Amino acid sequence: MHESFRRRSCVTPRMDRKPTFVIVHTLLSLVICLSVACATRHEADVRCPAIEMSAVADTQTTSTKTVALNDTTTILLSRTPLVATGDITGATASQTEGEWVLNFTVTDDAAKRVHEFSKQHVGRNLALLVDGKVHGTPRIAAAIIGNRYRIGGLNRVDAERLATAISNGCSR
Repeated sequence: MHESFRRRSCVTPRMDRKPTFVIVHTLLSLVICLSVACATRHEADVRCPAIEMSAVADTQTTSTKTVALNDTTTILLSRTPLVATGDITGATASQTEGEWVLNFTVTDDAAKRVHEFSKQHVGRNLALLVDGKVHGTPRIAAAIIGNRYRIGGLNRVDAERLATAISNGCSR
């Protein structure tokens, strides 16, 4: 009876239980991982870049804004961009022909806006802006097809910073 009682008792050591130190070690590991992940995410929370693709305007109206092209020249842009940061779905940095660029993809809706605009405005210019600074004003040679675009004239640090910020979800 004594042996039978020991087998049914809840204090009987079971062979499938993990030792206490394994449980404590696992819990501590989880706490450390969560702490590091939260700290890393907080540090990786860089400011979202303001990226725009806008039409270059010919005349000043209430629907245009003035932006500095360089230290001596300004251009007029449409106040409503064709593509904004929220339209971007992904980005990478790469080196193309000796310069660093930001490659980015946009939503289907944004790509459709760019296509329709470019189809109707061949010969006009678009402006590519990052944080209010113009990084190019390419002339539209033909209707733009696709949802992948590129902003050039960046240094490596800026291109990688922008790609990382966008990839970390700041644009969504």
